[in-house]
Amino acid sequence: MGKYAPDGRILLSFRDTTHDSPTKGDWVGWVGTYQDLVNGTEGQYRLRFMDNHKGADCAYPGVEVFSDGSFLVTTYGHWIEGEPPYIVSARFDLNEIDKHAN
Repeated sequence: MGKYAPDGRILLSFRDTTHDSPTKGDWVGWVGTYQDLVNGTEGQYRLRFMDNHKGADCAYPGVEVFSDGSFLVTTYGHWIEGEPPYIVSARFDLNEIDKHAN
């Protein structure tokens, strides 16, 4: 699931199915532009929302953007090893994430 930020970037929220990735099976996000998608380039950055503890059983996420530009992402997963899956949400602003990602 993806949504546009007020500055024109895109946030995609998904389960990482990349074959060779340190976040394989986890709930992750990708931030970049439409042109990054068209050109097949890396984008600005990726982030791990949460570490899933049961294979790839997580992340059919919803993404919403509020009028203040913040995002709300929601999905389910096995966030505690040996425990049943549960739903979580996170609200954040890309400008705050940018400070830590760059």
